[in-house]
Amino acid sequence: MNEAERQAIRAMLKRRSDEKTQTPEMARQWLIEEGLYDGDGDLKPQYGGQPEKRGEK
Repeated sequence: MNEAERQAIRAMLKRRSDEKTQTPEMARQWLIEEGLYDGDGDLKPQYGGQPEKRGEK
């Protein structure tokens, strides 16, 4: 991959990020859709969130 391709990818990621994070609600929904947050809006354990305890939530 050359530098022009890297720059194009960076620009695309920036546009997508700017588009998806216009409000806190949009950002939260995007993180849920991407699989980083669970349906409750908590960070999933594999990304540093608290492991779920049986019987809670």
